[in-house]
Amino acid sequence: MSVNTAALSGHLVENATLRSTKGGTMVLNFTVAVTERVRGADGGYEDRPSYIDCAVFGARAEAISRYLTKGTLAMVQGHLRQLAYTDRQGQRRSKVEVMVDELDWRTRRQGDAATA
Repeated sequence: MSVNTAALSGHLVENATLRSTKGGTMVLNFTVAVTERVRGADGGYEDRPSYIDCAVFGARAEAISRYLTKGTLAMVQGHLRQLAYTDRQGQRRSKVEVMVDELDWRTRRQGDAATA
């Protein structure tokens, strides 16, 4: 048995990007910064950021694209997917991203809140 779930909360590092696949499916991509608090060599604590790529597909992607701007607090639930591709220099690369199933966000404007 295997389990593939991801849940994270953090702020968007830039505005979400909406694009269309060759087949016409809308895709919304964004990156969430999450932090891990670790103890440093001096005994104090420091925050170490990780940047997690996320993707939303379909009509929902287009509907929420204007709300996901830099600094927005996003709570994401979904599953992980590994992508393999060739970069512009011809090197094979891979990355893991969260395929979003549930998304809540809080904007910095007057505490606006929403769910998608």
